[in-house]
Amino acid sequence: MEYFLVLGFVGILRESLKIFFKNRKLMAFLTLLILSFNSIFFFINVLSIKPLWSDLVLELSLLPSTEPKTSEFFHLLAAMKEDIRSYIGLEWMFIVFSTLASMFLATSIVIAAAVCHGGRSLLSFRKLLWATVALQTRPFFTLLYNTVLRYGYFFLFLANLFPFLLVVQQMVTSKVLLSTVIIILASVLYIYLNVTWNLGFVVSVLEEKSGSEAIGKAAKIIKGKRLHGFILNLVFMILTLVIFLSDLTVKLAAANSVIIGFFVTVVLGLVNILRWMAYTILYYQCKKNHGEEVELPWSKGYSQVPIHPLLNDNEPSDHQGEACDA
Repeated sequence: MEYFLVLGFVGILRESLKIFFKNRKLMAFLTLLILSFNSIFFFINVLSIKPLWSDLVLELSLLPSTEPKTSEFFHLLAAMKEDIRSYIGLEWMFIVFSTLASMFLATSIVIAAAVCHGGRSLLSFRKLLWATVALQTRPFFTLLYNTVLRYGYFFLFLANLFPFLLVVQQMVTSKVLLSTVIIILASVLYIYLNVTWNLGFVVSVLEEKSGSEAIGKAAKIIKGKRLHGFILNLVFMILTLVIFLSDLTVKLAAANSVIIGFFVTVVLGLVNILRWMAYTILYYQCKKNHGEEVELPWSKGYSQVPIHPLLNDNEPSDHQGEACDA
């Protein structure tokens, strides 16, 4: 059984990598767009936060040498409070904007991967962007629903962990060991559930479903492939964790953290592209496993994009079934 699980996982990754070669021009443009956005966003974030950090470090260094209960001391505290408020507000703005942009880019990856893997219709970069814009409503509601589920799981875990540790009468080392075991088990369960949530996002892009309906459809079709999805999710989460830990370790040992952060941003962008391609392949396999056909709107002669159709109905019929460029 383990052999078939590993073989299935490797097969998903192999099919995901093949997508890059089925339409080189489209995937090259899309990859360049994603990496460019991530890089620009990273540098804007760094340049915006750096002055605030410099002010906070300066204020913290002056605080011990300032006489308490003086106007200078209270002025210093007020300045620190204002800088912290500005930092939190700026970070929240970046988080919201980054989340929405990531959703847009993930949608475009799923569309491109589905069309190239299905091999049913031509899709240019311009048409891909139009399709992504037209489909943002469904992925947005699904992302919102997934966010509620993830934060709900996190707070439910904390709400049960802390009272449990307070009730248990054990030594500190025993509590630490017990907490570690509980955290590991909760993480495994989260990875298991996250497979359905991520697949639900793919469903919301490729089918006319969103929110709880898309998650419900994902939970239905994942049956029989859940362990493959679990291994897929586990590998990508471990890979992301290793990249973050490596980034932290190198930053502590090196002087130029900006260049290191930029390199990590690029690597994480590539990992994220491969992850959504892999989930698209998993979606195809799940549909096939349940005897369902994948019907893409871009392969049926019409588009969900009202402004610019992806396929021209007036074109000869022999162009309708062309696959992605080799």
